[in-house]
Amino acid sequence: MLTITNAKKSESSKANVVLFPKTYDYYQLELTRLLEAERYKDAVQLLSFLLQFEGEQREIREEWNSLYHWLLQAFPDLREVEATVTSTIHTEQDHKDDDEAELSESDLMRQQLAKKQMLDEEYIERLLQSLKEPPLDERKWMVLEQLALADSETLTDDLIHYLETEELHPLLRFGLLTTLVKRGAKGKVTYWHGAEQIVVQIEDTPLDYSTFPVSLRAPAELLYESMSVRDPSLTYFAQEIWQQFVKAIYGTTLYKQMRDEAEPSVAIWAAALHSLVSRLLQLDADDVFRIYGLSSEDRMDYERGILRISNAMIED
Repeated sequence: MLTITNAKKSESSKANVVLFPKTYDYYQLELTRLLEAERYKDAVQLLSFLLQFEGEQREIREEWNSLYHWLLQAFPDLREVEATVTSTIHTEQDHKDDDEAELSESDLMRQQLAKKQMLDEEYIERLLQSLKEPPLDERKWMVLEQLALADSETLTDDLIHYLETEELHPLLRFGLLTTLVKRGAKGKVTYWHGAEQIVVQIEDTPLDYSTFPVSLRAPAELLYESMSVRDPSLTYFAQEIWQQFVKAIYGTTLYKQMRDEAEPSVAIWAAALHSLVSRLLQLDADDVFRIYGLSSEDRMDYERGILRISNAMIED
């Protein structure tokens, strides 16, 4: 799920911040993915974020603006999203409204699942089988959302068996863990992450990024503090990459080391993330050692950090 943190900008600084041309394709892909999954709230949230900035792609920006206003007109309840993005004040009523909206969406999905199961006795089995089919794309997360809500006496055990016996991409494995949490499963599961055997307690799995340990979120937050004004496009993409990274390494020795490590290494991870994202977006790399206060002695750990983030994202 897309998460946008501290996306507020003053009107005076708006015109001084631009989107890099090479990032437009990425944002277009994200919007298409959200709309195809009918995640309209997330789409409005992303559009509200993007429309704060200037850019060279005038036609695309006009398209975004038209889509944004169409979504607000078609779904009036989404108007509250704009206030959420432009303000860091979240009242208890805001959270209550969000919870009610999510509950309504879940109820609707349960009803749709029940109808499909009545018409097709093998529907759940086919959902399970589809998880084995490449590629790893948005459809996998839609399947997991359905499996989290499906009414089946054996499905939870089937998911645990699948998690423990199948060779899975780390992100899909984490998705299965959160699916099991949503189904109320508890207890230990054991699986392999490469050559490392992992044992985790199902109910301890974070359901969203905000519930990961502070030390795991610190590098992305440091990058945001350092670059949000200078390059909002980089910070937005970096947050997405980092969230996927911490999910991909969940339960591993590396995850535990990062959870318990000293604060100085936060700067090394932030610099590594900064450099990797700059390469992915084909941007000129800044002097990350100066920005994050690193020395030549940190070079090896910095290079290792880049490799670890990159490998976690592409591992099959």
